[in-house]
Amino acid sequence: MPSRTRRMLLSLLTATTCAAAGGWSLPAHAGEEDDLQSRIETQRAGVADLEKMDDLKAVPDETTLLRAWLDEAWSLRSKHEYDQVREVLDRATAQAELIRAKLTASKLRAQAQKHEAAVQELKARIAKTRKALSDTITKKKVLEGSAQ
Repeated sequence: MPSRTRRMLLSLLTATTCAAAGGWSLPAHAGEEDDLQSRIETQRAGVADLEKMDDLKAVPDETTLLRAWLDEAWSLRSKHEYDQVREVLDRATAQAELIRAKLTASKLRAQAQKHEAAVQELKARIAKTRKALSDTITKKKVLEGSAQ
């Protein structure tokens, strides 16, 4: 192998190794930009779905933050900062999971409050029934005592 070819291969191997180790970033392939764009658009559609699920308005700040991060990812993508786009998308994915968890918690909390209100209503009815029973027993004793 000629020394010139050997040097070129060695240089290419060194550059690839440095890039893989995080020393340099490799240029993105054309498909990578499309993939990132698709991921951003998919997450944006997911935000709309999350907002529809938030009928109790429990997470408006979180969804606003998520939208801001997706706008930031879009801006970074247009600047060809693909590593940063991936970081922002990972952050956005975690935020979406947090929103889902908070939505579930708020719905369960509302359901628990509804059940608690039903229990309180039943307790009040039981107390009212006991009082009525006690009053009836007292009246019965009074009537039995006067009848004798």
